[in-house]
Amino acid sequence: MLSGLIAGEAMNRDDARFVVSSVLAGQATEAQIGAFLIALASKGETTEELLGMRDAMFDASTPLDLPVEAIDIVGVGGAPRRRVAAFNVSTISSIVASAAGAIVCKHGNRRASSTSGSFDLLEALGCNIELAPDRIEAGVRELGLGFAFARAHHPSMRHVGPSRAQLGVPTVFNVLGPLSHPGRIRRQVLGVPDAARAKQIADVVAQADADLVWVVHGHENLDELALTGPSNVTEIRGTEVREFIVDPTDYGLAVVGTEDVLGGDAAVNAGLARSVLAGEPSPNRDVVVLNAGAGLVVAGIAPDLGDGVSQAAAAIDDGRASIKLDEFVAFTNA
Repeated sequence: MLSGLIAGEAMNRDDARFVVSSVLAGQATEAQIGAFLIALASKGETTEELLGMRDAMFDASTPLDLPVEAIDIVGVGGAPRRRVAAFNVSTISSIVASAAGAIVCKHGNRRASSTSGSFDLLEALGCNIELAPDRIEAGVRELGLGFAFARAHHPSMRHVGPSRAQLGVPTVFNVLGPLSHPGRIRRQVLGVPDAARAKQIADVVAQADADLVWVVHGHENLDELALTGPSNVTEIRGTEVREFIVDPTDYGLAVVGTEDVLGGDAAVNAGLARSVLAGEPSPNRDVVVLNAGAGLVVAGIAPDLGDGVSQAAAAIDDGRASIKLDEFVAFTNA
């Protein structure tokens, strides 16, 4: 298989599934895994290969039983800004979207290429992040909010970790995580910092039984709807695909510089999150209501992004978002 990849030959879906299944089962050496990842990256992954590798990730995962209308708000990571001062936009947006009526189960992890991962922030906010699957499912049912720890639901990824760390460059597994939610989410806001990769992920989603997914490529290569300028969105609604632009000024939000959205490590971001949820005006709040608004659209709560932004802002201003976080922290520690 390696010789074919090196020669530029693509795998079919079944072969890609078999190879990654073998890797996740611990049947490959670190050298073989590293060679496979570099050969694949050099050739460029095809849609069929990504679908097959996604199948393998599902095969090896610890599943979650979630409502069909549950959503995920997630970025694949890798944006240059995140390596300096990340703000956990998708995590806080998930809380706000839940407070506004969406059923949310966000898939995330600790930090890898950023200064603060989703589960670093949750821990800093006082959450117990080591929940069993049945407790995550209960939180989604009872509170409309849950967080699926990628490390817990994809334990076979431990076989890939050493090779990825030694390579020190992004690999296909950077995008397979968001594509492999253990609850097999069919509604998602999925941020990608690279335009070419965004198109490819949209192609994968379009063949993966999505109900409603927004694949977002943010201005200045952010993996979220950005405040710095217009963002590109590919919407997949069943078999229908359309592309459009989201300009924050169309929703009453000011365009700002990248540095105006503050961020840092988990402790810093916990304070910023509390400020946003308390209703304090800031660019951080604005980027959260924009992305939470998108979550409300894919959840079917809001008919369009303008209404979604208004509903997200209202959930912050009337205190529901702050209460939702407090309820979730208490639930995880019960």
